[in-house]
Amino acid sequence: MAIFYYKSKDKVITQPGAFFPGKHEAEMCYGGEADLHKHVSGCKKNPGHKGFIPLKDFNTNCLPSRYHGDHLMFETIKTLAALTVQVKTKFTSLERPEFYPGTQVPYPCYKDRGSHVIRLGTGRVCRVDKRIEKSGTCRCAKCQVSATPRKVWGEIIVLTATHVVFDDSEARHTRCVLGFDNNNSPVVSLDGWVMFGEGDTERDWCRLSFVTCNLELVDEFDKICRRFIDQCRAVSNKYRRFVDVDKLTVIVSHPHSSPKQVSVGQWIHRRERDDWTRYWYTTCTCPGSSGATVYRLGCSGWMSHHHPHSGSNFEGNYSGEYMY
Repeated sequence: MAIFYYKSKDKVITQPGAFFPGKHEAEMCYGGEADLHKHVSGCKKNPGHKGFIPLKDFNTNCLPSRYHGDHLMFETIKTLAALTVQVKTKFTSLERPEFYPGTQVPYPCYKDRGSHVIRLGTGRVCRVDKRIEKSGTCRCAKCQVSATPRKVWGEIIVLTATHVVFDDSEARHTRCVLGFDNNNSPVVSLDGWVMFGEGDTERDWCRLSFVTCNLELVDEFDKICRRFIDQCRAVSNKYRRFVDVDKLTVIVSHPHSSPKQVSVGQWIHRRERDDWTRYWYTTCTCPGSSGATVYRLGCSGWMSHHHPHSGSNFEGNYSGEYMY
């Protein structure tokens, strides 16, 4: 059995079969977003960023040869990209713990508690709800200052990593940017409302609620979410024999706050705990990729494509822990 360890300045903790978090990959902007160009040029994680493919340049030839010319696989990844969003947080909760649960590993941004340091990550729209309030009105920023707030509105749920957005106090200072495909593409920004349920600090995933009265946007993303589930199921059925052979893993993210980038690799190994799994992979990531969905060939159930990218340690890049 492998020994997993955590190094600190004065000790090394070892424990068979344990998981010790490594370095998170949220992009921290202590000097504001204007300093992001320095982060790109000075990146030590992935100098040159050769493993990232701009979304506009992605085609099936970027995948292993088995998938060249496969329209279904191409459309599935394009749909994943359509659901991918940038997550911007401008507050760090006072409630962030000092360590990851059950370890002496420092938890991200503990020293930044109470500050307004900008933190950037990636997420994915995973669910959409349309609501009709008989006694209330839409809670979006537009309706809050309107004399005629809408009574029909939508809730867009975004899956990301908990170390990117920890709790309600951070969610209220979080902005979701949709459509950032390239530097010239039109974008839609939604302000956060609350966490959708509770985030999981140990498994490193959470869901955020963004409210809007833009019902066209709500209907559009509802259709895209449903299409993605259908496409995942179709791809899984088509390539069922090759799931554990190719171990194909694709991530669409916003590294260093760039427009959407596609990276392609393989998962190296999977660790199971009851029905919960965590994956390690060669797929390229960088600061800013935290929270991006880790798409694996063969994921077909509603929850099986809910693993968000979490960070990297001595074993490689790894996901948060999710079911199946």
